[in-house]
Amino acid sequence: MEDAGFDRAQAAALARQVGLDFGAALTVALAYIGDRLGLFKLMAAGEALTAQQIAQRAGLNERYIREWASTMAAAGYLDYRAADETFRMTREQAMVLNREDNTYFTGGAFQYAVACYRQIGGLMDAFRAGGGVPFSAFGSEIIEAIERLFHAGYEAWVADQWIPAAPELKAKLDAGAEVAEVGCGAGQCIVPVAAAFPNSRFTGYDVDAASIARARAKAAHAGIGHRLVFEHAAAENIPAADRFDLVMAFNCIHDMAHPRAALSTIRRALKPGGILLWSEADASDRLEDNLTPIGRTMYGASTMHCMTVSLANGGEGLGAVIGEGLARELAREAGFAGFERLPVKNPYHQLFAVRK
Repeated sequence: MEDAGFDRAQAAALARQVGLDFGAALTVALAYIGDRLGLFKLMAAGEALTAQQIAQRAGLNERYIREWASTMAAAGYLDYRAADETFRMTREQAMVLNREDNTYFTGGAFQYAVACYRQIGGLMDAFRAGGGVPFSAFGSEIIEAIERLFHAGYEAWVADQWIPAAPELKAKLDAGAEVAEVGCGAGQCIVPVAAAFPNSRFTGYDVDAASIARARAKAAHAGIGHRLVFEHAAAENIPAADRFDLVMAFNCIHDMAHPRAALSTIRRALKPGGILLWSEADASDRLEDNLTPIGRTMYGASTMHCMTVSLANGGEGLGAVIGEGLARELAREAGFAGFERLPVKNPYHQLFAVRK
């Protein structure tokens, strides 16, 4: 028996949505397999191939490849031609799924999601007892996933768009400035920025030793290790002595165990007139404004990674969704004198210039 007032259409629509989400979750897992086994790379040239040909070239089992490729075609990740039963990857699909040198690339998202899937047991324990899942529990794949998710965007945007959006900053870095990045991860941002400003000196800070090791190797490979150094330190523990002209904090303040202490320390570490460039996901402070597919992604990533990592360290657990209002409040609490959202158009980020 259905309750009075039961809306069959609404229930049916939600059931269809759950079905779509179920399929999407399975597609992400299978796309992860395609990414990790090199199948997207194999197909990126655009050649039409049967499942058997794909399997032969990849050295993999044809029956699994046939089912995998069928899933990818149904998801729109590959094209399928019934006349000769071949699969091919278009140029656009290759840009999104294989080419890591452009801002459309999303391969790191599959890796990030699967790294989160693996922590569901620990996350359920945190739901019951509080606390969280520490960053170290996610293993090396989360480091690579974050790097792959963000490096192309940082390479395209930070030196050419974000730093020039605060006009005095570019002049300082061109002339020679002291720059830091907190939460630098594997160096996906600071390495290309340091390469773009050869007269400046840079220091990257991160709490994860494995990320720091990866960043150091990247800087050495780029030939800029003499003016880019990395320190294994949390943002609230960086030297606070009027040292830096610029501190960068991109998509990381919300992850920190002690974001308020971090912002206070960053303010003290800046020279008089220094600037904190701070990015967060482009979201509102109001939940009702974020009830969108993008909002779902942000809250989901927050629950499964960003918030739980903070809570695992006895932290505040701000969560990944920080709007301009909360960012402004946090900056004021930390003692910054000025705060503005910079007029930078970006599909993912909002950017703040916070002045000492």
